[in-house]
Amino acid sequence: MFESTPEILAAARAELTAGPPSAALRAIAQRFQLQRTDVAWAAAEVFQNIATPEIQAIWHWDMELDGKGHPDGELDRLLSHLVV
Repeated sequence: MFESTPEILAAARAELTAGPPSAALRAIAQRFQLQRTDVAWAAAEVFQNIATPEIQAIWHWDMELDGKGHPDGELDRLLSHLVV
């Protein structure tokens, strides 16, 4: 099972306060070589008010930009109410 390190969580907080969720989560995934599920669990630890629907949105997001899943704009809209 995935465990977020303090380094991952600090980077996630910094990225998520600086830009849209899709760009921030993709940057974290690339920096730490995380799969989509791991990115969702890291987000669950960083966002104060995240719930199952938002985690599922990340699971169904087109993180690899291959045209399968929620596009970035839709993910940003689905996560726009979350607080870091």
